[in-house]
Amino acid sequence: MADTLSLWDETVDSMAVFTARWRELLPGFGPVDLLCGNALGGAVVHALLPEAGPATAALLVSGPTRTDALLEARLGEIADLAASGRPGEALALLNRRVLPSGSASERDVGPTPGADEAAGRRLAAGLRLLRGIDLSTAVLAHPGPLLQIVGDRSQLVTRRHIVAAPHHEVHVVPGTGMRPHFEQAAHVSALIRAFLREKGLQ
Repeated sequence: MADTLSLWDETVDSMAVFTARWRELLPGFGPVDLLCGNALGGAVVHALLPEAGPATAALLVSGPTRTDALLEARLGEIADLAASGRPGEALALLNRRVLPSGSASERDVGPTPGADEAAGRRLAAGLRLLRGIDLSTAVLAHPGPLLQIVGDRSQLVTRRHIVAAPHHEVHVVPGTGMRPHFEQAAHVSALIRAFLREKGLQ
């Protein structure tokens, strides 16, 4: 398990540059049976699929294959707050956006105390890496198994941001936002266990 942004620094200005850093690390892990990613981490996994073995499985939760104008506008709003020295407000908006749309708790999230500017720069950079991505070619060409899980009430990554080949699996989890694995933990755990068993990974 790794922090996706652990390889980020101020010189990284695109998803291509960022994923190249992760690509350099892959051979050091030896044969990889399963790549997993959530949100930005999911996009990175998509980008790494051409370097993965053909049998490598991919497991993604709310990981966009591509973005659109609405998703980029919402991510940009959060990134702009973070980059302008208002990380507490940026984190509060992010926390609202990851909740299911229309949920009562969505309106109760206030500014996050104690957020510093370094954290704000990191947050802004991570969100901006997703601008303009379209990793459909890499995903559609991947012959191995892939499971993508997304919430049907997500305010950010939705089904329209997901691309999958016919032999891949996409599950839209009812009543959940960006974190279906927390909001419907038992349901998502069952999906993952079934996927791993079917692919001989458990």
